[in-house]
Amino acid sequence: MATFFHSTDSNESINPGLRWCPLVFEVLLTIRMEILQEIHNVEQYFIKLHNIYGFASQVSFFILCEQLLDNSVHPQLKGDKNVVMALTTVLFYSVLGYFATRVRDICLGNRTRTVPRTPSFMTYTKWICRIILEWIKALIVVLCLREQGIQYEPKLIYSIITFVYYLLTERIFIEVFPKIVEALNIRKLDNLEYLYIPFYMNVLAVLAGLSASMFNLYLNYSPLIFLALYFMVYLRIKDAYYNYWEILVAEKEAYSSFQIATQREIEDWDDICAVCLSNMSRARITPCNHLFHPYCLKQCLRTSFLCPLCKQHFLENMANK
Repeated sequence: MATFFHSTDSNESINPGLRWCPLVFEVLLTIRMEILQEIHNVEQYFIKLHNIYGFASQVSFFILCEQLLDNSVHPQLKGDKNVVMALTTVLFYSVLGYFATRVRDICLGNRTRTVPRTPSFMTYTKWICRIILEWIKALIVVLCLREQGIQYEPKLIYSIITFVYYLLTERIFIEVFPKIVEALNIRKLDNLEYLYIPFYMNVLAVLAGLSASMFNLYLNYSPLIFLALYFMVYLRIKDAYYNYWEILVAEKEAYSSFQIATQREIEDWDDICAVCLSNMSRARITPCNHLFHPYCLKQCLRTSFLCPLCKQHFLENMANK
């Protein structure tokens, strides 16, 4: 017992192997951080594959919904039926997604030709005719699928829930809904609809996926639910935070740092907005002393934090302050 409580004094040598513990710990910590960073990069790359990422989320959610609502199938066959129903639902909804994409392309016009700023009556007529034609194509695809023996008769509550989730997670609607809100000119969103709307859509999708997963864990536990949670919740949270929330905060901070130009300053500068080449009655002054329309400046911030004239980085200027 005496040797057990014996403490070495400062002159006694320390085990040489223990000297390497801090270094080994630091190396392991560095390796761990590198691995986590690589995983994060792979996940962000997967998120940017919008079609595959959306498909994985939708199939996972549709399977969980069908599993919750369908109690008429034998347990041994229930899993296969849920997968078939989920894939069939995605197939039919994809027809709607394709139709929405074609309508958007028709309204925006092809990139190879110039569309007049104020469309004429003939232009509107062509748009309507092409939209009707695309709608007929979509109906033909659905009829052909049914003729091939694909029977799709989901429950009403299943159709409503899955359709709403499809709208929240399909890329075309994530792009179109902000433009619709922007056209409504809701000032509370500060012309940041392209960030606010996708962020809120991701939040709603996360809540829906989390609810479906929790109910399934309580009623029908399966290890595959955790895989669904990864696509529907974890990756959605990362998408909302890194691809929308961080950019939203940075853009609002950058814009709030721009001084509001007084009428005297606008008259003294006697300048035009370099973005739209129009005279200014309202303007914001950037840290590099350039004046722009508030709306034009926000439009520029969508693609870059560089000054449209001198290419000075707004965020770097804020950091220096």
